[in-house]
Amino acid sequence: MTWPVDPTVYAGLIVLFLGHAWLAGSVTDAQRKHTLYFGLGLVTLWLALETPIDTISDRYLDSVHMLQHVLLGFVAPPLMLLGLSSQMVERVVRVPGVRAITEPVPALVIAGLVMIVWHFPPLYDATLYSGSLHVLEHVMFIAAGLLMYWPMLEATSAHARWQMSPPAKLLYMLVATLPQDGVALALIFSRVPFYEYYTHAPRLVSSLTPLIDQTLAGAVLMILGKATLAIAAIAVFVRWFGSEQRADQAHAITSG
Repeated sequence: MTWPVDPTVYAGLIVLFLGHAWLAGSVTDAQRKHTLYFGLGLVTLWLALETPIDTISDRYLDSVHMLQHVLLGFVAPPLMLLGLSSQMVERVVRVPGVRAITEPVPALVIAGLVMIVWHFPPLYDATLYSGSLHVLEHVMFIAAGLLMYWPMLEATSAHARWQMSPPAKLLYMLVATLPQDGVALALIFSRVPFYEYYTHAPRLVSSLTPLIDQTLAGAVLMILGKATLAIAAIAVFVRWFGSEQRADQAHAITSG
């Protein structure tokens, strides 16, 4: 239950904060809400990496490890993207390669591959024995989350070459759940532990066997991962419904 202190995490958070501050200071449409959202994203990263969540996930429980992955890949990324104004996004997509990988199809494919590949047992176990590999895994989860959410949000998706309609965005979100569902279902319904590391990890709760812990890990991924995507889907649907309603009212006024 110790609190880790990793200087590289704090260095990364400071770099992200300063980068956002530079972007916000160089455009005219940045607002306080953007700083607030981005700050919440950084707090989420800190919560996942510099609290007992990290200690418990690294030493004891796969279910807490999966909670950490959800925070890194599903909670922090949309908050960080909401911290970007339209002009800030316009500057970001000027970086070579960013526009290409943030289009809906490549973003979906890359995010799905990151989710599936890192949860293969040999690679997942390897991260728990190698600190540098574990850092790479976490960085890739954050990056994959940013890619996955990029086409969903209004400010970021507005700069894509393929402009998705609201129904297309909802379909995109449905497809985005498939890789996490595949991993989650495998964990939930397996009758043998996948990850060798957790079979001999100390038990914080004696009744929480490695298999039960693994089942809980799958449930955490499925429920909490879907919850974040559901919030995004509701936002898209409400905005879509509102625009349709305004269009109907404008049509009624002009025709009347």
